[in-house]
Amino acid sequence: MSAVAITRTYAVPRGANSIERASIRLAAAMARWATTRAERRQDRHEVMLALIKDEQTSKPDPRATDHALAQMGMRLR
Repeated sequence: MSAVAITRTYAVPRGANSIERASIRLAAAMARWATTRAERRQDRHEVMLALIKDEQTSKPDPRATDHALAQMGMRLR
């Protein structure tokens, strides 16, 4: 994956209760999920751009129509 995410270790205060600790863990999990999703979306975007560029730069085969007509048993043009 091409995106880079900076990981951080969250220091839980000594006096934090269970709800505060759970919310810190939840926030870290949501950040990991969002980062993974953004990386996947970026990868899909790059693949689509490469496909579009390849499609636009490729030249059509001038004999493709003749070949298709010959396979169907029709006369060549």
